Amino acid sequence: MKILKSALVILLLSTGMAQTHAETEAEAPFRIQKLSDRVLLLTEISPMENIIVALNSQKGLVVVDVTGSPYTASLVRKIVEKEFGRNDFAYVINTHYHWDHAWGNQVFTDATIVGHENCVEALLGDEVDARNLLSRSQGIIQDLTERLQQADAASEEAENLRSEIAFRERLQKGLADGFVSTPPSMTFTDRLTLNLGDMTLKLFYFGRAHSIADILIQIPEEELLLTGDLFLDIGWLPLFAGQPILDIPRWIDVLSTVLDGEDNVSRVIPGHRKPWSREKFELWRNYIVDLWNGVNRAKDEGLTFDRVLARFPLEPKFDYLKELGHTQERLQRYQSGNVEAFWRQLFVSAATVVELTLDEHGIEEAKKKYDELKQDDSQKYFFGESEFNRMGYRLMGQGKSKEAIEIFKLNVEAYPDSWNVYDSLAEAYMNDGQTDLAIMYYKKSLELNPENRNAEESIRRLEKND
Repeated sequence: MKILKSALVILLLSTGMAQTHAETEAEAPFRIQKLSDRVLLLTEISPMENIIVALNSQKGLVVVDVTGSPYTASLVRKIVEKEFGRNDFAYVINTHYHWDHAWGNQVFTDATIVGHENCVEALLGDEVDARNLLSRSQGIIQDLTERLQQADAASEEAENLRSEIAFRERLQKGLADGFVSTPPSMTFTDRLTLNLGDMTLKLFYFGRAHSIADILIQIPEEELLLTGDLFLDIGWLPLFAGQPILDIPRWIDVLSTVLDGEDNVSRVIPGHRKPWSREKFELWRNYIVDLWNGVNRAKDEGLTFDRVLARFPLEPKFDYLKELGHTQERLQRYQSGNVEAFWRQLFVSAATVVELTLDEHGIEEAKKKYDELKQDDSQKYFFGESEFNRMGYRLMGQGKSKEAIEIFKLNVEAYPDSWNVYDSLAEAYMNDGQTDLAIMYYKKSLELNPENRNAEESIRRLEKND
């Protein structure tokens, strides 16, 4: 199941760190927070609560991440101009290429757009995704509006629905007005320093993690570190294990540079929700280091994956996540997913081999290759539930619903007790127009995980339209 399928609870930003200002325009959907005379945070009032960082430097204005709607980005621009009393935008920086951070780039064509080199190709294909999202947008708004009409107007549910409807309408307006894919014009491979006169921006390529283009941005003069979508803990959990191949040694090197180097970090600004303290960031840096060292030792000891899973439960010091709304079941699933992601770096990915076979010879040969690797007793290959799940979603994204169904079916056979594999198979059947099978597998997923709100909502929509 993809992240963010259901509406997330709106959470207020802490006001203890800096002065919070009233919205500068009645229509402006942001909470505005000045960290200093040079640093402004705009947190979008939406289910995703994107954080946009604006900087006021001697050499011009800088905006880090510009939301997923050109319309919303235009509001960002107006607010930044008003707050700082100037309109000379020098740079826009994308922490990565995902739509909710980069689709507003086109509003800042007078600035130099900066990002990792892997952003360019990823963003160039987004016009198709934008059209597809726009075509679905009105139906989503209509569904949310119907739910709002049935909710208690004074309830938290109604407040959240109103927020999501407004967010969807801003997105729809921005895309309907003409979305233009606008990738970075200044890119880098490993590191880049931008000298802004009174401020220095140090950009570090984090490595393959949440995406293939994640960067960290350090601002020594403000003791700030901007982390994009890598380190989140409200609504999401830290998202650094989203790719089949991970650059974990590079992560550790970069984290050591920003935390233990010559420049101090006192506050960490993620791409969503709330700022982090340095102490919380160090906690997760140590998590990465300890887990990576641990799985390497386990391999040297010749442990099986099941024994590795048992060796690495999520430690009690991470119980603070429960106070943020994460269930014990979700935390267990998250930890096992991370252990799997780290462990598979030490082996050949069966999913990668199967996917290459599929690309070259088709789905039937891919299924034969899957069976062949399953029978290999060399312990060279690793079969990961999440890897095959991601493959299925990639196939769906390419319009290959039939092939995606077959891959998800292999995952269901391999992991019959996982609610998530049934949820994914149901989505593939839904996309393929096989409504009865979609409902059946969503119900199976819900049976295994009664808290699967995506399955509940999908069943309701499918049965309503059947």
